[in-house]
Amino acid sequence: MMKRIYIFRKKNPAVIVIITVIFWLAVLSAVMLLLLWQEECLTAECGGRFIFVCPIQTGESFEITFTHSLNLSPITDVIEWTGSDLIVRKSIFRTFGAGVPVLSDGIGTELIHVDGHYELIGIDKHTQSITVMTQDVPDHRVVFDGREFFLLELAGSGKQVNITVKRFPVIINRIRNIFN
Repeated sequence: MMKRIYIFRKKNPAVIVIITVIFWLAVLSAVMLLLLWQEECLTAECGGRFIFVCPIQTGESFEITFTHSLNLSPITDVIEWTGSDLIVRKSIFRTFGAGVPVLSDGIGTELIHVDGHYELIGIDKHTQSITVMTQDVPDHRVVFDGREFFLLELAGSGKQVNITVKRFPVIINRIRNIFN
């Protein structure tokens, strides 16, 4: 008759140590993977803190909308993330006035009139970040992924807000989203 061997019945210390080490290595590997797995995020930073962070994919666009300080009409700049740069693609506005770009300024390639507003297209200005100053007017807002972020409310008046794309661990973003 064969004798059965039960490894765990005798509490073999070497086996228990090996299993414990394997378990903790698996846990550590999972944590490291979660911290190393990163995604690109559209961010707005003010005074060293992020006031919003949203995952963004290459080719996606967002808008910065504000009120023109002289003619008090809305202006929307459409910005695309290319994977390496932010590119201002076009500017949408209702009225002309001082400070509103026109083709003769050398900005854009075409000005079209669509449904009661103008679009200055082909701006294609490359940048790594966009900085705005928060005030009642112009009341900058970032519109992205069906959400509107009011920078004046998030940062306070008279603050510089830097809008850019940064990489963050996915797990940090998921935890941040739970509390926002």
